[in-house]
Amino acid sequence: MTSAFTGLLAYPITPLGDSGEVDLGALEGLVARAVDAGVDGVVVLATSGAGVSFDHAERDAVVRVAVAAAEGTPVHVGVAGESVHLVVARARAARDAGAGGLVLPPFAYLPLDGAEVRALYARVAATVPGLPVCFYNKPVQLGFDVSPALLGALAADGSVAAVKDPASLPARPGGRVAELRARAQALAVGLSGDAALLGGAEPADAWHTGLAALAPAEYVAVRRARAAGTDDGGAAATAQAWLLQAAHAVAATGRPVTALHALAGLLGTRTAPPRDGLVPLTPNDEAALRMVVAQRP
Repeated sequence: MTSAFTGLLAYPITPLGDSGEVDLGALEGLVARAVDAGVDGVVVLATSGAGVSFDHAERDAVVRVAVAAAEGTPVHVGVAGESVHLVVARARAARDAGAGGLVLPPFAYLPLDGAEVRALYARVAATVPGLPVCFYNKPVQLGFDVSPALLGALAADGSVAAVKDPASLPARPGGRVAELRARAQALAVGLSGDAALLGGAEPADAWHTGLAALAPAEYVAVRRARAAGTDDGGAAATAQAWLLQAAHAVAATGRPVTALHALAGLLGTRTAPPRDGLVPLTPNDEAALRMVVAQRP
């Protein structure tokens, strides 16, 4: 499948200075290194990038710096907002700053039902025609799990071109990717969740991952080996084992964005904790991340 949302999509953190300001130089470095390693796209200001914590001017600067650093590799932008008005404004701003696509969860101040979700995506698609939109499904966080039928309707409407779906949920049986494809054959089906992706998730058109922005060379090697069917115990297997260790350490903190910021610092990208990281990592969590970095192949 050829789509703006296929392959390995890296979700960088938004690095911060000591006073909480956006460190655009550090962001530029993260994006450039990911692109140089061979990722297929970059997504800024989504969950890993803590996009809802930045104002219009900060968001605009982040997108423009990322687009410049990517040098032609697609840069997609998370445009979540607690109101349709805010989502539409962010979609326009992202388009004007050079975004290659949008990543949008069905998020609002009050929970949305199916009809409201369909109206939201139709409104965004009409506002920025020609800019592909990826449906960011976050059922655990938002309490809304998009059905294959609704995704099929959104694809038929032309409102979405792709979906980012959890690679694993406790109550969800296997075969989800095939079911989504059956409902909307033109939809690029992507999966998220590092531990599940690295541990053998169903084949999908895309992997969406924050960890790939911090360790892009390793993640590119794993994704390419998986796509080629050559994961045979060589360098890609070594990279996969280390990435799985990192993914489990990040997940174990219970504060994944804060953990990604901490991991970024240990891997050479200086950053303060995220603005929404009100509770710091425990000493045990920090020690586990340090151990992961020390064991990097």
